[in-house]
Amino acid sequence: MVAYVIIPGIDRSDEQHWQTSWERQWGASAVRISPASWSAPDLDDWVDAVQEAYQDASKQDGHVALAAHTLAA
Repeated sequence: MVAYVIIPGIDRSDEQHWQTSWERQWGASAVRISPASWSAPDLDDWVDAVQEAYQDASKQDGHVALAAHTLAA
């Protein structure tokens, strides 16, 4: 089993976006980042959000895959 961290770009990913589709497909195995600065990204805020999501995902499984898009990549 693998746990996944969903890392959208600016302004998240809407319901039609491939990341959201994958997140629904992966269910509880997926953790989406939640920075406070979605629309005006702050590097420290995003790094903290990715680290927090990674830590949450790694509690589910020792193998963690990151699915990043645009700015997040």
